[in-house]
Amino acid sequence: MLSYRAYLFSFLTGIATAAVGNFSSAAWWQMLLLAIFWRQIHQHHYHGLKTQAKLGWLFGLGYFCQGVWWLYVSMHDVGGMPAIMAAGSVVLLAGFLALFPTLAVALGARFYNQSNSAIAWASAWTIAEWLRGNILTGFPWIGFGDAQINGPFQGLIPIFGVLGATFATIWGAYKIGSAPGRIFLPLFSLGFAIAICSLFEGVEFTKPVGKMLEVRLFQGNFPQTMQYDPVAINKQNNYYFNGYLSKAADLTVGPETAITLPETQIPQEWVTNLQTHLNETKGYVLTGLIGINGDQYSNRAKAYGPSGEIYTYDKSHLVPFGEYIPPGFEWFIRAIRAPLSQFTMGTNAQPHLKIKRGDEPDISAAVMICYEDVFGAEIAHRIRKFPASAPNLLINLTNLAWFGDTSAPWQHLRLAQLRSLETGLPTIRATNTGVTAIINDKGKVVSQLPVFSQGVLTGSVQARSGITPYVQFGDMPILLLSLLTLVIGWRKKKRITPLGTQTRII
Repeated sequence: MLSYRAYLFSFLTGIATAAVGNFSSAAWWQMLLLAIFWRQIHQHHYHGLKTQAKLGWLFGLGYFCQGVWWLYVSMHDVGGMPAIMAAGSVVLLAGFLALFPTLAVALGARFYNQSNSAIAWASAWTIAEWLRGNILTGFPWIGFGDAQINGPFQGLIPIFGVLGATFATIWGAYKIGSAPGRIFLPLFSLGFAIAICSLFEGVEFTKPVGKMLEVRLFQGNFPQTMQYDPVAINKQNNYYFNGYLSKAADLTVGPETAITLPETQIPQEWVTNLQTHLNETKGYVLTGLIGINGDQYSNRAKAYGPSGEIYTYDKSHLVPFGEYIPPGFEWFIRAIRAPLSQFTMGTNAQPHLKIKRGDEPDISAAVMICYEDVFGAEIAHRIRKFPASAPNLLINLTNLAWFGDTSAPWQHLRLAQLRSLETGLPTIRATNTGVTAIINDKGKVVSQLPVFSQGVLTGSVQARSGITPYVQFGDMPILLLSLLTLVIGWRKKKRITPLGTQTRII
């Protein structure tokens, strides 16, 4: 019988792996901790596949409890849900998400053999992470490839996406874990792979378009409240109404639901004043607000341009429970008392925002609201869908005040950096409480505002044209490689050993 210490160790390793995610050297720390985890799995291989799966689930439980604990803040501190219910909801979600590491461990143990054990483990985890990002609308938050924005496998991201970085991370961790007793070969192969990946970092898949775009990004830093206090609402709306009219820029952007009024209730006088301002400055203003579709609301981004140009984008990937109520879960929304939680969904065929700049080339921008930039494959699909007007810039409007002073804003920033790496396009982010930032096409933060401060980030961003291999092919190449690897591993193992027999990890 396996000692409880082994189960506890697996759980604590998961917590530690998530906790180091905010480190500047997170990629290396996570690979080291994953290597320790794989060593533990191997150490207890004689207990059988069922035991290995339990260890995998406990690792995942610790990882996701630590990684998404900030959901407790939104449900309890902001939403008013009882503490026990809020904590239980986080644990239940973490327990569900932990099923994917469990699947990865089980697949890896079932399909690997001595000749391709490392890539079989990497393939199993890659497939599990893809499933996590797609099942039940998907939740690919805090994936193991995220830390590679500053890691040794960064060069793979424009080619294979974050799943490619995940594959390499798990493979690298396996090599580290198998090094004791065989130091030269595993670490030599890891070093060789890192050297090859570093060559890709200098490859330019996109090229600059025209002169720099001057932008102003608003961060209002208004607290999230579930009670509609008229005084607080007016203060927030007036901040943005006045701020958008204060100075000129090519593009001014406010965060998600910066204007809390439904668009039909926005004062016509302000719209007229804004239009006069834009006609004079030849600029554009993009703001979050509450859209109206018939008798229903939508989470909308609306742009105003010179000569009366209007652009609207309705969020298409809604947050379950936060923005729409899955059938049968109305009781949950009543428990957390969330307002406006039943938005209509925008289509996935909405055009991009076009910014005209006189003699300069027009700029096309893909708009995303809140956690839509978590889904790299969806963004790549949107870019492919309109090849004639492929975007030159990514824009994210979000409001993370729901989660307080937690790791959530920094996790979201990393995801935005990943999207820039995957697409080869810069990203600008306007957020309510942070992190408002300008990110270049290499995923580096050029400038940002301090979190939980009110201010306007003024800067320049270089729009770019072209597409990366990832945008062109999506996740298909890495998924096919992973599936093929598992099939080959299964066939080899079937010829060499009886199915279910454990093979020594090398």
